[in-house]
Amino acid sequence: MGDVILTMQLSLDGVVSDENQWMTLSEEIFEDYLDYYNTVDTIIVGRNSYASLAQHWQQAEHSSNALERAIAIRMNEISKVVISSSKVDLVWRNSQQIGSGNTSLARELEALKSRVNRISVESGVKTWQSFIHSGLYDELWLLVHPVIASRGERLFALANKQQSLRLIRSKTYKNGVVGLHYQRK
Repeated sequence: MGDVILTMQLSLDGVVSDENQWMTLSEEIFEDYLDYYNTVDTIIVGRNSYASLAQHWQQAEHSSNALERAIAIRMNEISKVVISSSKVDLVWRNSQQIGSGNTSLARELEALKSRVNRISVESGVKTWQSFIHSGLYDELWLLVHPVIASRGERLFALANKQQSLRLIRSKTYKNGVVGLHYQRK
């Protein structure tokens, strides 16, 4: 049975939206992302993020940065699932669409978990919040940036009950970002 991992960048105050305004990535973080994606079988994204991620990663295959290019090649090879109740133009290689109703999503996710080992839920905010609210995840990999964003959508805003987690790994990057990898108890 596969694991569902929610991975995201967030500010110290839990903001996950508009990350381009406060996020500071590094080669060290990119190296860990490449290692991570080499273990992932399927990526899940929400409808609102799908087109921009597809465009970015397809163009990044031609990046002058070898590490970004390697990540892009891997991202583009991995199977992608976009969650949406309305039709999505599937422009990213290896993409398919599933519905977004909670019952339907849980059923589809269980079927997917029975076929693959690792599923990475990449974005967006509403998708992450839905997975957390419904308890449809096994692990969280949070990259916490040393900034207080003060405005934006917060990751745990829709969590409706306490959820116990166990820290399985942590890493402090040279740029001050802290990687926290949790597993649900």
